[in-house]
Amino acid sequence: MNRQTNDNVLPIGPLMRWLVLVAFVGLLGLCYVHMKNKLKVDGDRCRELEMAIKLLDEKLQVAGNEITRLTSRPELERRRQEGLIRMVPVQDSRLNRLRVQTSALAAEPVVRGPDGEVLR
Repeated sequence: MNRQTNDNVLPIGPLMRWLVLVAFVGLLGLCYVHMKNKLKVDGDRCRELEMAIKLLDEKLQVAGNEITRLTSRPELERRRQEGLIRMVPVQDSRLNRLRVQTSALAAEPVVRGPDGEVLR
């Protein structure tokens, strides 16, 4: 009677090699899907931020135009005539004048004291 004891031998080495290869390819596929999803989410967020910046630019432009309109000379004159703005003449003691020296290119400020005399 001739008995063989190793009839059901499984090739574990090549099987493990294929299992590791399949797991690696599956992991790469999951990483690829994750990166594509993250790219789409980040792209959507970037588009939202660009739209927000565009809206803020438009609001800033409108505010700048409104400031220019409200500080224009005709508008200030109209508001002064309506009595909304009171104009006070500038006092001579509050003015600072610059005297340009001919010997040098530097300017020397001329400051007036409280009694109106020139201080140096």
